[in-house]
Amino acid sequence: MKKRILILAIVLLCVINITALATLSYNRWFRPQQTETAAELTKAWDTLQTQIALGPHQMQRMQGLRFSYENEVEYLRQQMLEKRNRLMDEVRNSSPNMNRIDKIVDELSELQAEVEKKTIRNLIKDKEILTPGQQERYFSLFERHMHGQGRGYGRRGYGGRGPRWLRERQKVKDTNRK
Repeated sequence: MKKRILILAIVLLCVINITALATLSYNRWFRPQQTETAAELTKAWDTLQTQIALGPHQMQRMQGLRFSYENEVEYLRQQMLEKRNRLMDEVRNSSPNMNRIDKIVDELSELQAEVEKKTIRNLIKDKEILTPGQQERYFSLFERHMHGQGRGYGRRGYGGRGPRWLRERQKVKDTNRK
């Protein structure tokens, strides 16, 4: 009887461990990457509203434009993800076909160009909502974001490296030029 309970307990613990490992693996490697949480998105909009001094009507219109823009580019981002997966599959292949790789890279470039065009069109639509002073602050934020000095509306975007890494990298570049 004790032996039977011990075996049952061991089997139960094994099942629990396997389930836990499967869950961790799924969350680590297979779960789709989530974008910003609602709290982060709200904070980003609040920061944008504060830094640019948007009125409630302007804020509402910009959020509507942003929602529309995100819907337009989501399909393109999905296609890019699929192409990147195909690219990695081809690279991992025991004998990669360079013509196929080049074609996938070209397709990725076309999709990226389409996202860039839609982004600029959305930026111009945003501009139409803003006053000249607001436009200047808005484009300043956008420029900082494009140059890697900020991510989104007012958030730092240095990844795990931080601003110190950027300063050190700049010092190395300056040293190499001399």
